[in-house]
Amino acid sequence: MTVLGELNKLAANISEGRNMSGVHWRISDNLLGMLLGEQVAIEILSEAARTYAGINNFKGWSLTKFDGTTILINGSDFF
Repeated sequence: MTVLGELNKLAANISEGRNMSGVHWRISDNLLGMLLGEQVAIEILSEAARTYAGINNFKGWSLTKFDGTTILINGSDFF
């Protein structure tokens, strides 16, 4: 059990619950919404990392995306 695993499970449970209640569609709302949220979080962390550039020993944050790839967010452009 990891924090990442629990956060992913929480996001999936919330979106599936909304799907079951008829509020959203599975692919267009749930899946794409989670991917959009992931991209927004990456952008926010990237902006925050630029403010930490002057701090000693700050190497950035490592993030495993929903597709399984791992990225390093350190304030430089990685896209």
